[in-house]
Amino acid sequence: MSLICSGSLAFDRLMTYPGLYAESFLPDKLDLINLSFLVDKVERAYGGTAGNIAYNLGLLGEKPLIAASLGEDPEGEDYRRRLAGFGFSLEAVASQSGQLTAGCTIATDRNNNQLTFFHPGAMLLPSGFQPADLPRPHDRHLAIVSAGGLTEMKSLCAEFRRLEIKFIFDGGQQIHAFSGRELIDMLEGSFIFVCNEYEFELFKRISGLKEEELFRYTETVIVTLGEKGGRLLTAGRGSQHLSPVPARRVVNPTGAGDAFRAGLMKGLYRGWHLISACRLGATVASFCVEVEGTQDQSFTLNEVAARHAAAFKEQLNF
Repeated sequence: MSLICSGSLAFDRLMTYPGLYAESFLPDKLDLINLSFLVDKVERAYGGTAGNIAYNLGLLGEKPLIAASLGEDPEGEDYRRRLAGFGFSLEAVASQSGQLTAGCTIATDRNNNQLTFFHPGAMLLPSGFQPADLPRPHDRHLAIVSAGGLTEMKSLCAEFRRLEIKFIFDGGQQIHAFSGRELIDMLEGSFIFVCNEYEFELFKRISGLKEEELFRYTETVIVTLGEKGGRLLTAGRGSQHLSPVPARRVVNPTGAGDAFRAGLMKGLYRGWHLISACRLGATVASFCVEVEGTQDQSFTLNEVAARHAAAFKEQLNF
């Protein structure tokens, strides 16, 4: 089986705002916003959904195929060397002529509320990755379509469905950019739909689907709830709570969702029960929040197994 990570490769600029955003917004003046927030920390970090998920999979001993675009700029070359250094294949990572590598600015207040500004740059052009070129049998692959270029997200969902490749749909922060019909089309045929609580409500509002109607198009829904864990939703079985794994300290929650997705994919790749795969996702996410950047964490399989066993009384067999 091959693991395929499609989405974005970007450089993050992570900022920390010591106050609360809510204290600065006037509810009756939201049409006249003119605010400046004084941050006390700025970090430059490697990021992007595909990069973050692949990085965590690498720490878990996997070498996923990354389908994404970089710019032909110094930052793009820097990122390309980094991926090659991890031993990842670059055959599906495109260098887009005349484009800048995508950039993301994320400012987090002291209650972990975030403001994010994203410039897609090279992401506006497709990577050129063709799922039909994957080795057969196609049903031995597991892919994730995470937030990236809008056109590529739509085309990959359609291709994975056509080829009967299991795929996880993760619209993330791009959900608001699609119409209801487009969201339903991407969801259709997915193995799992994963999102956070806000994205879940936004998806339902734009698509017009009620919670129980989602299972016409996907088998399973996972809603992450940050430090509260998550919810696992399946047709006819209702909602099951997913417990979080305590971190030693919380430095920055950015990237925890991508770390969760990497653990989920690793567990599914190993053939584990869905609950155990979700638990591994929670364990991996706990390491991510302990550092500033989305790819700054480092852990061994033994460390993951020990933390997982302490949280769930479950022994991992990697």
